[in-house]
Amino acid sequence: MNIQELSYDQAMMRVQEIVETLEKGEKGMDELTALVKEASELMKFCRKKLRMTEEEINQALQEDSEN
Repeated sequence: MNIQELSYDQAMMRVQEIVETLEKGEKGMDELTALVKEASELMKFCRKKLRMTEEEINQALQEDSEN
């Protein structure tokens, strides 16, 4: 799975799936480590998407107020 191809909503849904899997406690240590790493990367991606969206909104509002 290429994280960059996901939408914000898809990434957050995958994080929720990982959290649910971790809460069940049925995975081995190696798989746990991989899931935590994946969740971390997904959260970084989501934070980046949120920052970009915030910047776009602020820019649009600034342009609107200038007109």
